[in-house]
Amino acid sequence: MRANTVRHLFVYGTLRRNCGSEKAAWLAKVAKHKGMARLAGRLVNLGDYPGLLPATRPTERVRGELYELPDDPTILEEIDRYEACHADDAEPHEYCRIVCTATDEDGVRIWCWAYLYQWSAERRDIIPSGDWLARD
Repeated sequence: MRANTVRHLFVYGTLRRNCGSEKAAWLAKVAKHKGMARLAGRLVNLGDYPGLLPATRPTERVRGELYELPDDPTILEEIDRYEACHADDAEPHEYCRIVCTATDEDGVRIWCWAYLYQWSAERRDIIPSGDWLARD
């Protein structure tokens, strides 16, 4: 899979439609919401937002939403800025944008972008449900 052909974004935290953030509202205007999806991984609670970690067991899944992105590179650039992993941001970046596969509600696997948490999560709580909006 060539990264420049990936046209979907998996969001699992403050970019989800019902989280109430301004950036989530912006994303809903500039990209097409495709529905709920899951990907292999774990969510760590970072306080005001979550972080995606790689799965350590085959059953670990993160619940989120898929967006189809327009053919406009400034959209991903804007999201990189929001996630503080743009080339202009100071390093080390808290997140990095990766290509992975998510499974949509129909069981179809879709190549997508997701933001992986890169800092230590050693003293952070894992969200057992894998769903940031259902964490309490």
